[in-house]
Parts: sequence; structure tokens; C-alpha cells
Amino acid sequence: SGLCAWVINIVKFYEVYCDVEPKRKALAQANADLATATEKLSVIKRKVVSLEEQLAKLTADFEQASAEKQRCQQEADATNRTIQLANRLVGGLASENVRWAEAVAK
Repeated sequence: SGLCAWVINIVKFYEVYCDVEPKRKALAQANADLATATEKLSVIKRKVVSLEEQLAKLTADFEQASAEKQRCQQEADATNRTIQLANRLVGGLASENVRWAEAVAK
């Protein structure tokens, strides 16, 4: 009876083993796929962090360049106003040139 019980248990063990072994292999494959996917995810996350840092730097550079452009535009506008005023003054003094020339001649 002990030998029969042992054979029955061995047969049951074999049936369970045949059912469980493919699941163990599938689990091992799934764990390997998970490790690969986790590694890819970490690489992508590092790349995203690098790109975000680069974006922040470029954004800061853009803001600085925009501020510089605005300052230069204001300076150019002020210079244009000064030139216009100088032209008006020269135009106003052009008529005086004739009078001064007559005064010098007298």
C-alpha cells in the first residue's frame, strides 16, 4: 500500500508539474520582459529629464534674448525720436541761415 500511495503521489506530482512548469517558464519570461521594459523606461526617463533641462535652458535664453530685443527696440525708437527732433531743429534753423548770412554780410 505504501508503494501504491507513492506511485499515486508521483503520478499526481507529474500531472501538477506538467501543469505548473509552463507557467513557471512564462513567469520567468514575463519577469525578463519586465526587467527589459523597466530598463527602457529608466533610459527614457533620463532622456526626458535631460530634454526638460535643455528646454528650461533654451527658454531662459529665449526670454533673455527677447528682453534684449525689447531693450534694443526701445533704444532705436528713442534714437529715431532724437533724430526727428534734430531734423526739425535743423529745418527750423535753415531759414535763419539766410538771415545770419545777411547779418554777416552787413
